[in-house]
Amino acid sequence: MNSRKLLAGFGLVTGAYVLAAGIVAFVIPGETARAAAPASDVVSHNHSHDHAHVDPDQAEQLTGQFGAHGDRHPPAQVFATVEEGLTERRRRSMSAKSGHFRALSATLLSAAGGEDMVQTHADALALLGSQIDRLFEIASPAAEGEKGALQAIWDAPERFALYTEAFADESARFAQTVRDGGDLVNGLHDLRYYCVACHADFRQR
Repeated sequence: MNSRKLLAGFGLVTGAYVLAAGIVAFVIPGETARAAAPASDVVSHNHSHDHAHVDPDQAEQLTGQFGAHGDRHPPAQVFATVEEGLTERRRRSMSAKSGHFRALSATLLSAAGGEDMVQTHADALALLGSQIDRLFEIASPAAEGEKGALQAIWDAPERFALYTEAFADESARFAQTVRDGGDLVNGLHDLRYYCVACHADFRQR
């Protein structure tokens, strides 16, 4: 991508972008946006591994070319059920989508640079979006009172598929828009719409 061309285009829409920042800046829910937002579902649960820290003396020792280092953030525990494992995989996958979207927003809404990585993030969103239905292959709704997937996802799979397919199509369209040097402002706005719509109908807040 030609970064000068990209910056010039953004300069023309800075006012509109700032005005719409509340609409565009936060999309697929991540750790910060879970209470407010996200495409699909970010399941919140309180497994001890989520923010686990272990004593340095008991940390798992990893070795490599930079010497031995203790990992104070152990990997996820073994899950008791496939539903728990899928819920965790889904939540982390949604966080990954959120990360790419927020990286795009940070690039477009600041002068911090990174225009050369816009296509990378857009392509990652498109790839993850194309596989979003795989995160719901096993019925794993959120427990009553917890944030996460609603049972409606599995009760009305044909209807839910309309949402996931729409997000997949829109994320692919946005990646192509970046490639073509098109209108990223409206493209990002359009992509976020499908996240919000899906959450409104299929996510327990």
